Amino acid sequence: MINLNNIQFKYPKKEGFALDDVSFSISPGEIFTLLGPNGAGKTTLIRILSGLILPHQGKVTICDHDIQLKEYRVRRSVGLVIGDERTFYFRLSGAQNLEFFGGLYGIKRSVLKNRVIEVLEKVGLQDDAKLQYMRFSTGMKKRLSMARALLHDPDVLLLDEPNSGVDPHSAKSIREIIFSLKKQDKTILLTTHDMEEAEKMSDRIGFIKNGKLIKIGKVEEYKNLINKKRLEIIFNNTFSAYDKALVRDMMNQIKIVSHCDSIDFNDNKMRISYNGSFDMNRTLHILSQSGYDISKTNTIEASLEDVFIKLAG
Repeated sequence: MINLNNIQFKYPKKEGFALDDVSFSISPGEIFTLLGPNGAGKTTLIRILSGLILPHQGKVTICDHDIQLKEYRVRRSVGLVIGDERTFYFRLSGAQNLEFFGGLYGIKRSVLKNRVIEVLEKVGLQDDAKLQYMRFSTGMKKRLSMARALLHDPDVLLLDEPNSGVDPHSAKSIREIIFSLKKQDKTILLTTHDMEEAEKMSDRIGFIKNGKLIKIGKVEEYKNLINKKRLEIIFNNTFSAYDKALVRDMMNQIKIVSHCDSIDFNDNKMRISYNGSFDMNRTLHILSQSGYDISKTNTIEASLEDVFIKLAG
C-alpha cells in the first residue's frame, strides 16, 4: 500500500538531509509505527506521503499511485491526522467543519450529511456535533481530526502523534478507533513518542535517526537488542529509614557477589540492572541478612523505552 524508494529531502538553509535514502514498504492492513527522537524526520516523511511536500530524490507510491504523477489520486487514498492541528474553524461546530472539508474532498452534498453523521459516531462525537470547535477539549479535537481523515473513506491513514497532549481516557478511545480501522484492512502509518502505545499497537516498527532509517522489525526483535533485565525490589520501609552508610555497604556487596550492572533506589524501591550472569538468590540473601524488610520482587524485561534510548544515543 505504501512504498518508498531512496527518498531524500533537504530543507533550505539547513545542514544535512531531513531524510536520507529512506526506503521501506507497508502492507495492507498493517499498523507501521515510526519512532525516533525529535528532529529525526518523522513529520517530514508524513508530509511527503500526504503530498504536502515532494521529495528531492526517490520515488513514493501509495495504492500504486506515484505521488508526483497522480497527486489527486494519492490524496483521495490518504487520510491525514497531524499533531499540531490549526486548520479547523473555531466558530463552526464539529459537524459544520466536517461538512466544509467534505466539500473540499468533493463528496456529493446528497451523501455528505449522512457521511458526517457516520464518522462522528465512529469517533464518539455524535452528541457534540453541534458544539462549536472552540469549546472542544484537546481529546475531542484529536477525535474530530480523526473523523475528518475518515470522511472520504481512505485506504491509508497517516497519523502524526494522534494522542499527544490528551488524557488517558481520550488516548484509549483513539487507540480503539485505530484498532477498528485495522480490522477494516486500513493501512496505518503512526508516529508517537508513547512507547507503551507503540508496543501495544504496532505490527512493525521503523526507527529513524538523523534522517536515516536504521532498523525495521517487530517489537520482540527490538527488545532482543538489549540483553538486560531489571530486578525491582519493593521494601516495606523507605530507604530514608535506613542508615545511609549501611545502604552503601549493602549495595557494594551486591555489586561484588551478584555480577549486576547497576543499582539505583528511590523511596521504597530498588532496581538492579543485570544480564545472564546475575545471581538473584545471593542478592536476596544479602538483603535479608542485612535486615531489610522486603515486601515483594518483580523481574522487569527490557522495554521499548530502553531500546529507544539505546538507539537514539
